Amino acid sequence: MTDLLEFLSSLLEGMGLIALALSLGGVGFAFFVLRGATTSSLLLHDALTQSIQVATIAAGSLAGLRALHLLIKPLALVDVMGSAAFQNFFHTQVFVYGLASAICAGGLAVGLSWLLRDLRKTRRWGVVGLWSLLFLVNEAWRSHAASRLEDRELLMLVTMLHVTGATIWAGGVAHLLLAWRFLRRLSRTSREWGQLVSQFSPLGVVTVGFVVGSGLYLSWTYVGKWEGLWGTGYGNLLLVKLVLFGCVLLLAALNFRAGLLWRHRNALAARLLSRVPVYLEVECMLAMVLLFTAAALTGFPPSVDVTEATVTPSEMWRMFAPKLPRLAGPEPILVAAPELTDPSTGLLGQKEDLSWDRFNHNVSGIIVLAIAGIAWLDWLGKFSWARYWPFLFVGFSLLIFVFANPDHWPYGSIGFIRSLQDAEVVQHWLAAVVVFGLGWFEWKARSHREKNPMLPFVFPILCLVGGMILLTHSHNITELKPEFLIQGTHVAMGLLGVLVGCSRWLELRLSSPHNRIAGFLAISGMMLVGWILVFYVNPNAS
Repeated sequence: MTDLLEFLSSLLEGMGLIALALSLGGVGFAFFVLRGATTSSLLLHDALTQSIQVATIAAGSLAGLRALHLLIKPLALVDVMGSAAFQNFFHTQVFVYGLASAICAGGLAVGLSWLLRDLRKTRRWGVVGLWSLLFLVNEAWRSHAASRLEDRELLMLVTMLHVTGATIWAGGVAHLLLAWRFLRRLSRTSREWGQLVSQFSPLGVVTVGFVVGSGLYLSWTYVGKWEGLWGTGYGNLLLVKLVLFGCVLLLAALNFRAGLLWRHRNALAARLLSRVPVYLEVECMLAMVLLFTAAALTGFPPSVDVTEATVTPSEMWRMFAPKLPRLAGPEPILVAAPELTDPSTGLLGQKEDLSWDRFNHNVSGIIVLAIAGIAWLDWLGKFSWARYWPFLFVGFSLLIFVFANPDHWPYGSIGFIRSLQDAEVVQHWLAAVVVFGLGWFEWKARSHREKNPMLPFVFPILCLVGGMILLTHSHNITELKPEFLIQGTHVAMGLLGVLVGCSRWLELRLSSPHNRIAGFLAISGMMLVGWILVFYVNPNAS
């Protein structure tokens, strides 16, 4: 039950960061972009009101999420500490600053509600800014920086700058997209839209600068050396953040160029501005995944604190190196056996067991490769029957549900209630639901039996959800090296899942030839996931 509650805690933290971005990002976007633009357009005054309304709702949601997070944390300790878990938790720094976070978020929501009554009052903007500052200072106390023995004050300051830049950038992008949708509903997406893109660009550059500068310092401090990037759980997720942020910078550069050309009345501006909303949509997706990844990152010790458990490049390469798949059923592995622990040395005992882990992963890889291969034939457009490739995902989902954890319900001896208390089992069930949705909705979208134009967009959304499940995938952490090795494969597949979803979204939203390129990238990502599964090995294999 503890692992499941920790998984829920990570999800709540990710949702909280999204709410934080929408609230602080809304304040920054409204103050630095919309507030000045309203003097030349009454229409943008309505957009300003909309942004503050969204920020108010987000701040209130953030307060509720942080309060709920304070309830989940001690519940995760009940199995070990019993009823004393709550009393002891109330005296911890986690509770004190978590409660302060909920209070500051609530204060920000009240301040934003007050601001909505009169957006022209400078004093009301000042109150909102004060609550925002108090929240950001408190966030530094909830970070890894507060627990460091060296350079704690500097690390906390840099952390505060990092959170400020990340939330204002991510939330600002979301609010810019909301403003575009607002203008589109009123059929006013020419002059006002170009003005907003142009005015948001400097804010985006500054906040991204905060993120990059502070992120480099924090990364080097917490990782320490290059081996920590690929050899620890913390480093794995940090690499994901770097790759995703690189994709974000590419899209942001395209948007910045469009705004710059609009300012100089370049002939290309209109064409480029028409693509900006699509790029913003994908930026928002990537920002959401980045925030969830950042939330998951807080659950891992920094790489510099687990140097004895850092895996070597050769150990990590063994997980990805080409090899024949195992199709002969279970294999012998070594599992932890506390009853066999050596009392003289304290070394944890081990015993041999049978595992279907590698067999399940390798067979899954063959299925994914087959699906991707048929999808590639469909992309070529010469095989009409190939458009039904998504239906193979439906059968694949049943395989995941039944055999991902063969010892648990419905196939194994462990019942449903006990299975429901295991975070890894629940995550596999969620993955099965996501894979089923991928196949079912995409099959219906491609079979032309459904006329709903929104149906094709379910596939990329579920890819993002599946990717985030893999990025927060839990395994037994009592054996650190095996945990990091298994996590490395799941993190890689989670990253590819996110990129497949974003590529598919671009394929649906862009015109030719850009959509064809995006479609090819999506299928390529699926194939890479298949190869990772085919080459997977269990690091505990004896």
